[in-house]
Amino acid sequence: MRILLLFALATLPAAAHAAPAWTVLPLDARGVDPDAAATFRDLLVAELGARNGADFIDGPRACNDLPCARDAGGEVGAGVVVFGRLARLGRNIVVTLTVIDTAAGRTLSQQRMSVDAVEDLEKVASRMAQAIHDGRDLDDTVELGTVTGAEVEPDRRREGKSGLELRIGGVTPVGEAYRSGFGILVDLGYWYEARDFAIEPRVGWRGTAETDEDESYGQVAIDVGAHYILTRGDFAPFIGLGGGLRWTYEERRNRISAGQVIQLESNDLELDSAWAPGVFGRIGVLLFRTYSLRVAFTVDYDVTFVDLHGLGAPQTVQAGVGVMF
Repeated sequence: MRILLLFALATLPAAAHAAPAWTVLPLDARGVDPDAAATFRDLLVAELGARNGADFIDGPRACNDLPCARDAGGEVGAGVVVFGRLARLGRNIVVTLTVIDTAAGRTLSQQRMSVDAVEDLEKVASRMAQAIHDGRDLDDTVELGTVTGAEVEPDRRREGKSGLELRIGGVTPVGEAYRSGFGILVDLGYWYEARDFAIEPRVGWRGTAETDEDESYGQVAIDVGAHYILTRGDFAPFIGLGGGLRWTYEERRNRISAGQVIQLESNDLELDSAWAPGVFGRIGVLLFRTYSLRVAFTVDYDVTFVDLHGLGAPQTVQAGVGVMF
């Protein structure tokens, strides 16, 4: 009698700490071959058992919600219940699994994955079992040999409209720089347009309009602009900001005096040039936006951060019309 009592006491802690039994309920098959669903369930049981070493009990019926699954687990004495469905959606099969604690009614894991071939269900069973056992996301379980056909297909992306842009217009200097006055501009750019924004890298020239004047200025601009388009119709206002690197020069006559008793004066042409960064702000309107050929009217305020002839940064207002091909 004493020996039996000691044996019972020795085995009691082990029984109290035994791992709970699991059950994987029959999976609800919607538009999927029932035999394929049953095979997937068998694979899932084998993969889970290989990882957690638990005892598995056959489930009595399929369930689609937590109360039903909890009752089914209680009927067979399972501490953990796995239930879910395989549903056809177009050419894809969507696999959904939920794992619950029968006693507490608490969800332990939820997994969902889509495949485009029934043969990939074997890989899904392996990866879902790994995700359930480790408490990880399915994306973190991918390995060589377990990548499904649906995962190697490129993601769909929205296409933008892109093409060359030619812009011409006028330049009006602001402040002391560019004394020779009104100028012209020519830009050649690449216009990439999405639904609500546009990106525009460009190379442009701004220079004096009067070619017979001694004084002149010019600038080569290498810029990138970003624009927010306010509407999606054929009359679309937009705003933008941009900047880049510019080579700027100005040739102007400066009065030079020499001597104290006898003064000599001259108005020699002086050339000053430099590379410098610059920025611009823009407002404009985009016409014929729903067509392949679009037109944009723009007004820019442009600043180049260079000091030519000691007169500060050249600033200009630039107005132009651009055509996007």
